[in-house]
Amino acid sequence: MKSFIFKYPVVVLFTIPAIIAFSIGALAPILVVIESRFDLGVSGFFILKFNDESARSVLSAIAGAAITTLSLTYSLVLVVFTLAAGNIGPRLLKRFSTETVNQVTAGLFGGTFLYALVALAFVHPNFVPRITVGGAVLLSMLCVFQLIFFVRHVSESVSIDDEIAKITTRLGEALTKHMNRVDEAGDVPEIDCKEGLDAGSAGYIGAIAEEDLVALASREDIVVRVVMSPGGFVLSDETLLALSKEVGDDVGDEIRKLVHIEPSRSQSRPIEFNIHLLVEIALRALSPGVNDAYTAIAAIDSLSSALARIADRSTRPLFLSDENDKVRVVLPELSFSDMLGQAFHPLRRATADNLPVAQALARALSRLYGLGDKENDEVLAEHAQLLIMELKQSGHFDHDIDSVRSDLPASVREIDLDEEKASNEEN
Repeated sequence: MKSFIFKYPVVVLFTIPAIIAFSIGALAPILVVIESRFDLGVSGFFILKFNDESARSVLSAIAGAAITTLSLTYSLVLVVFTLAAGNIGPRLLKRFSTETVNQVTAGLFGGTFLYALVALAFVHPNFVPRITVGGAVLLSMLCVFQLIFFVRHVSESVSIDDEIAKITTRLGEALTKHMNRVDEAGDVPEIDCKEGLDAGSAGYIGAIAEEDLVALASREDIVVRVVMSPGGFVLSDETLLALSKEVGDDVGDEIRKLVHIEPSRSQSRPIEFNIHLLVEIALRALSPGVNDAYTAIAAIDSLSSALARIADRSTRPLFLSDENDKVRVVLPELSFSDMLGQAFHPLRRATADNLPVAQALARALSRLYGLGDKENDEVLAEHAQLLIMELKQSGHFDHDIDSVRSDLPASVREIDLDEEKASNEEN
């Protein structure tokens, strides 16, 4: 079974920089041993001519500067966390804490500090490890370049538009990858799975160890169907899985361990997580305390861009087969209508009093209309009609409602008008 330890941001934030730091710090005694044993460091183009006092001064300055800058970088990260939690969304903290730039920066400065501190212990009047001291100088130069890059990266991290673009890119990549897997798997055969298996614990459905689950199902000669959608919340007594035949309690516990139940939402399910993240950013922007319509519009445009990738793709459950090409695991269908509902229903309700955002939502529906089959168009038409009804109930002027209606597809506008005329004739 795959380990899930590195999906926790706190673990990653402290573990990865620590590994980098101790790896760099371990280079100092290695270089000292090599330099002393092979009589190196007395000459060379890149080797600085240090005596024992100057070597101690340089190493002390580098160690002090590195640990000071390390505290500065962590302070900047905490400031970014605070700004992101207040202005963008608290769930972005998980992504910030696992970013490679933050980890490498902390590890590099921590490693430079340890390197200089360890090297300082080997300096004495009879032996000055000049190559080791030169390595500390090179590390300090590398730290300067990394600090400049880190500050630039931090400044981009607090830009809402940049964050929305990054989230959209990850969402689009995850959707494309999933749909490619669905296309490769083909149609799902009819499999009767009547034996229910409860979740065993309450929480959000996270990562699934698919390979291990297939191997276990093959060993027990069963088919496992995931009933609950990934990313959703499940109670301990709710049915999470359906099996083709009854299994023992020990096997049931093994199966449960392969479907990870998390105490909070995480990026282990990137599609659901990123959709909810964009919706959260838009809803937060539409709150009275923020009232940032253009951020909500950017989130809506990004959602339409991501959903356009699967509007023309056939959606069906994803099944996984064993080595003998026998179906063993069936994952839930990731349908266009479900994702559209998750994204646009909350946004439609929140845009009732904001006409510019309502127009952006209408344009998003218009972009998606016609990309897929008739069933998808019917879902989009329903969302469009609900949007107009929401605006009418909010008491907007007919001219304002017509401005939103004009951004909808022509066929949807006509359907809405026909229904309105029929309603007036009945009255």
